[in-house]
Amino acid sequence: ASRVDPAIGGSYMTLLNTFANLGGTWPSSAVMYLVGQLTVPPKCDAILGEDGETVREVCIGGRDAYFPLQLGLSILGCLWVMVMKKRVQYIADLPDDAWRTHIGDVEEDENGETGKERGGGSMEMRKGWWWRTMKGRKNA
Repeated sequence: ASRVDPAIGGSYMTLLNTFANLGGTWPSSAVMYLVGQLTVPPKCDAILGEDGETVREVCIGGRDAYFPLQLGLSILGCLWVMVMKKRVQYIADLPDDAWRTHIGDVEEDENGETGKERGGGSMEMRKGWWWRTMKGRKNA
């Protein structure tokens, strides 16, 4: 909650909570579907007993896809963490100002004079902190 912009706090938190709920529910449905599709059922035969009347069912083979799928998705998750770790850390280390919308803030020009609200001005001013940060990284 420390990254929430007070100007849009409640709406923003509701949106984030919605994404978190969606992100936590659809993977389980996808995994259960994959388990069902990748599982090989056993072959079952009915065998008569020695008395000729009782029937026994004997099942041979079959393969449950849960454990191979669990292993594969765990490896995929570890790879994602290794690849995305620096990017996620970069986003987490951004200053609080980077997470603000600046709705209704007034810009100051080079002379310290205030004028128009944010959102106007040159293209570089509209791109804001992210543009200046990335531009500085390219030149370094």
